[in-house]
Amino acid sequence: MIRVLHELGSLDGGGVARLLYDYYTHTDRTKVHFDFLIYNYYENGILEKPLIDLGCKVYKVPKIQDGRKAFREGIDRVLKDNRYDIVHSHRGPQSFYVLSAAKKYGVKVRITHSHLAYKPESLSRKIKEKILIIMDKHLATQLFACGEDAGKSMWGKNKPFFIMKNAIDLRKFSFSEEKRLEKRKQIGASSEDEFVFGIVGRMEDQKNYPFLMSVIKELKSKNNNFSLVTVGRGSMENSIKQLSKDYDITDRVRFLGIRDDVSELLNAFDGFVLPSKYEGLPVVLIEAQANGLKELVSDCVTKEMSVTDLITFLPIDDGSAWVDRMQEMIGQKEQKNRGRYAQLMKEAGYSIEEEADKLCKKYRELLGGT
Repeated sequence: MIRVLHELGSLDGGGVARLLYDYYTHTDRTKVHFDFLIYNYYENGILEKPLIDLGCKVYKVPKIQDGRKAFREGIDRVLKDNRYDIVHSHRGPQSFYVLSAAKKYGVKVRITHSHLAYKPESLSRKIKEKILIIMDKHLATQLFACGEDAGKSMWGKNKPFFIMKNAIDLRKFSFSEEKRLEKRKQIGASSEDEFVFGIVGRMEDQKNYPFLMSVIKELKSKNNNFSLVTVGRGSMENSIKQLSKDYDITDRVRFLGIRDDVSELLNAFDGFVLPSKYEGLPVVLIEAQANGLKELVSDCVTKEMSVTDLITFLPIDDGSAWVDRMQEMIGQKEQKNRGRYAQLMKEAGYSIEEEADKLCKKYRELLGGT
């Protein structure tokens, strides 16, 4: 049995958490076991109980903002008191802390994983990130990334890394007309004519919600036959809800909070928006493409993401371009053959069954097996 400890921020249904849940539920759990080290951002992350029910241990330790001493002692305690074959960190440059503890306590395989193609803006931040990345590469025995751009951005063009694809359960995300009708009724879509835009993402600076609220404000002045549904929570939730009031768009925006039925909710949407300031290969865009949703996506997101013909990239310094394109989508609502896209995503290599097998083989290889 290979015992793997995954480190990530939380198990609250975000992209990485959902990805690891899907990988584990499609893994031969008689051969590979996952546990999780997370931080106390939420009292109960939405995926904590499902993973515990599968036999996983979830260690929750103080986050670094609560004090470096408690943060480091929490990580040390987990690695000292438990024996793991592999520590797999999904924290990018912040992997340094858990990797150093893993090395200290004799963990043979130490993986650091880049999920973002992210360029820090300030000089001081760039210097700090560069130092952390150098230390990560020194402490890690293997580099992972979700895609080519995320790997090269974090680890450099000449450093080899393994690509662990952001694969999904394509059967769950295939379009369903039955689920569409059911979920549109649940979210209160006034009629089949109402165009429903959706966004699934944490309410943090990265996802650029204030920009999106300003776009919705402008779109409302041109068209009232639409709504925006948001799925997620985070530190900016209250300020974003207040912004919707300030912009007088509360009648156009529905805040659903954290949900465990995203695969079904996507059916209710007519279009998907993701104006992020930076990303790697966001899992939610794999899911949205599998569902056959047309998507407007920030041009800060890697073009690797465009697996199908559904994505249009737009600049986040040009709100009018988003308004115009959303207006066009409302006027061209009818979209046929959404059900065919799950098969296209399978052909592109995003089947979780196949990718989970590849990950297990990679773990065995790193431990000297075959």
